[in-house]
Amino acid sequence: MSDVTLITNEIIRIDILIGFGFYSIIIFILKQFLNNNKALLEFDKSAIKVVIYFGIIWFILWLTSTISFYFELETEIEKQEYYNELTGNYKYAIWIQPLFWLFLSQLFRINIIAKYLIIRIMICVLFVMTIEEIIILIISIHRDYLPNNWSIGFNFTINPYFTL
Repeated sequence: MSDVTLITNEIIRIDILIGFGFYSIIIFILKQFLNNNKALLEFDKSAIKVVIYFGIIWFILWLTSTISFYFELETEIEKQEYYNELTGNYKYAIWIQPLFWLFLSQLFRINIIAKYLIIRIMICVLFVMTIEEIIILIISIHRDYLPNNWSIGFNFTINPYFTL
């Protein structure tokens, strides 16, 4: 049961939520070249509603697969460990990604976000990246491109004993 819901979740996330980014590029190009924008705008509103509702469906399927995985575990020790993982000290690590993706899909309810291409594409890119990948990206940029000491280059002294 949980395998079917996990596969369905990936299909929804990749084909609908991420595909919406590519759709957004195409629809904005078509808006520029077609004169009859009324039908195109209605279709775009319908596509935005699909993304909003599939974001909710995705989250419900994720919850269903999480709960069904618990009941598929065989021993009580495994069930207790899984329950502690979902509700223990580091529960935010499990719950933040699905809640983040649910929040992102619901952002399209705001007209300003649904209106502009660059915001729509940025949101769809965030569906591609997981929280772990975002953290790894931030940490690697921080370590590679920021100096150890922010006073570097501000410590100018003249050596009086230096001669040419």
